[in-house]
Amino acid sequence: MLDDLDRELFKRSLRFVRYADDVMIFVRSERPASRVLASVTTFIEMRLKLKVNREKSKAAPAFKVSLFGFGYYRAGGKGPVRIRIDRKAVYRLKKTVRTITSRSWGVSMDHRLEKLRRFMTGRVAYFKVADSSWTFKQLDEWTRRRLRQVRWIETTNRVRMVRRLGQEVPDDVRLVAGHRKWKASLSIEMSRALDNAYWDAEGYKSFAALWQRLRTA
Repeated sequence: MLDDLDRELFKRSLRFVRYADDVMIFVRSERPASRVLASVTTFIEMRLKLKVNREKSKAAPAFKVSLFGFGYYRAGGKGPVRIRIDRKAVYRLKKTVRTITSRSWGVSMDHRLEKLRRFMTGRVAYFKVADSSWTFKQLDEWTRRRLRQVRWIETTNRVRMVRRLGQEVPDDVRLVAGHRKWKASLSIEMSRALDNAYWDAEGYKSFAALWQRLRTA
């Protein structure tokens, strides 16, 4: 049925993206956007006899809308248009990572990292077209901090762990060992002891590294 909509939009020489019943149509400014919204809505409801969700349908700048987790931006407000990961998609992604790295999930770190690797590979493969290296780097920093928190809980003798892992541990190591879980995971000493190289050796596959590999494959 919506193939007829595609043909109508092609006939009008409009640029659009459609998947199932979700469609985005691109025009140059707000005035033609409002006209196109009204005319396409009429076409769908009168010609195709389908109901348009008017609460979700709107004329808006392309940089303020998203489709299937993707949005658009210009670096510094100028230059070519680039693809970004929508904030809501990042929130959903972090929600799953939060579940996998939950302190109350009593599984081994190997099992946790394997579950995380499978999830990350699938999500990064989906979002690989996005120009979002900064987003993936931020996700890596946040995920590693959550993993440090889990490792902190697993360890009974924290003073010994900090001394064993840290190459240059400060004199106030007992203060670090006495930190609460989330605070300890952010400390400089813990970041140095359980650094990126440590998690790479443990089997952590970073969002940024996966994205870079898939982009250049």
